[in-house]
Formats: sequence, structure tokens, C-alpha cells
Amino acid sequence: MIENEWLSCLPIEGIKDVKRVSGGDINEAFLIVTNTLPYFLKIHRNMKAHFFKKEAYGLKLLGKKVRTPIVYDVGQIKNDAYILMEAIESGPPNDTLCGRALAQLHTDTQSHFGLSENNYLGTLPQSNQPNKNWASFYINQRLNPLVKMAKEQGYWNQQREKLFSRFIDRFKNEDRAVMPRLLHGDLWRGNVMFTTQGEPVFIDPAVFYGDREMDLAMTMLFGGFSKTFYASYQKAFPLETGFEERVPAYQLYYLLAHLNLFGESYGGSVDRILRRCNS
Repeated sequence: MIENEWLSCLPIEGIKDVKRVSGGDINEAFLIVTNTLPYFLKIHRNMKAHFFKKEAYGLKLLGKKVRTPIVYDVGQIKNDAYILMEAIESGPPNDTLCGRALAQLHTDTQSHFGLSENNYLGTLPQSNQPNKNWASFYINQRLNPLVKMAKEQGYWNQQREKLFSRFIDRFKNEDRAVMPRLLHGDLWRGNVMFTTQGEPVFIDPAVFYGDREMDLAMTMLFGGFSKTFYASYQKAFPLETGFEERVPAYQLYYLLAHLNLFGESYGGSVDRILRRCNS
């Protein structure tokens, strides 16, 4: 649990109870009950406050189009970063509303890919240097940094390099117009919760402006989204022809991230997706 001295530094009063709750793989998470409001607190040990400032900024961007938790405070206590947010009572999922909400999010556009600042995918730095060319952005700001990291950690080999190089040659020569659209950036099932009324609430983003197909590809990587979700999205904002064939190219980014975060246990998945990208 959290030390009372640590808790006393938070900008809230009247704390009655603190309960540890699920908060993902990288953060500690707590429900704090006070005399007035319940709060959701995430802590990342031995991290500066900027880590959660990036998350807060991402939630603010998403909040223009979809429901996100209210962020009350972001800061650092001792050596630990924290973000203090609205505690949302969880209810049953509604995939019709979720698909519709994601389509609404993707209506937010700008003139270039990337973002005004860098952020994180999990704990991995995510470069968002603006670029008007989608293939260049995806290769240089997304794939190449993770391949470089994998090489440095010993998670790369000649066969992966051969398949990756072949895929890059194909991807950069694709003649397809892509509109920069606001993405959640890390849209697996655990990063969407629902209110008691079934309204989807998007959490833990890794936002940037990119090809909307990336968000859809991520939803398909680990499952958990129903046919109703995809039908609802498709009805609200139909996908372009050939989307299914492009899914592996975008799932590659997330599998490379998992390779770097969790090691060679994801090596086989990376190899399979590289082969699919070249089929």
C-alpha cells in the first residue's frame, strides 16, 4: 500500500479509504475514497511527472471527441510520478456505442501526421515528429526506432532483418492517400471501460495523428471486440477497400513494442506478422 506520508502530499483532503485496484502492467493503481469524491490514482515508481503529463495531454485531446476520465492533478511525490483522475463506476460493455465513439474520434483531423510533442506507448518513448508523408512517418517514427531498440536488446536476427527490409520497400512504395486522424494509439480492450449507462470511456492513450486503420488493427491483435463493435464503426465511418490486407502492417508496430517490453516470448509473433506482411 501507499505510505500515509506519501498520501498526505496529494492535493485532496478527507481520505477515508485506499484500495489497490487493477491498473495495467506498468503502474500501481488505487481507488481513494474521500468525504466528497472517489478518486482513481495511478503511480509510476521512480519516474518524473512528465510521464503522466503526456497521458493527461492525450486524454485532453481525446476528450474533444469521446468520453475520457477527468484529470484532477498530475505531479511527482518523492521519486514517484502520479496522475489523479475521476473514478468511474464500471458498467456492462456496449460495443455499439464503442464502435460509434471510435468513429467519432477519427473525425478529428489535421494537416500532418504526428503530434506537437512526443509521448509514450506504455513505457516506450514514442516519437511524433510531424511529417506530411504517412509512409515516411510510419517507417521512421514508428517502426525503425523499435527495430533499433530490439537490436540493442538482442531481440533481432538476420531473418527478421531480411523480412523487415523487404516489407519496408513495399510499404514506402504504396500509392495510397491517407488523412491524418486523431488516434487513441493503444486501443486494446483493457483501454476502454464503460459507465453504468454503457457509455465508453477511453483511457491510457498513446495519441497521435495517423492512419485510422492503426486503431482498428490494434483492436484485432489481442481480441475482445465483438462483431457488433466493427459493424457499428463501419456503419458510422466505412473503412476503405483493402483494409484487411493492411492490418498486419499496423499490427507489426504493436508486436515490436511487445518484443521490446516483454522479450523473446513475442519473437514468434513478430516472425509470423513479418511473414504475413510479405505474403
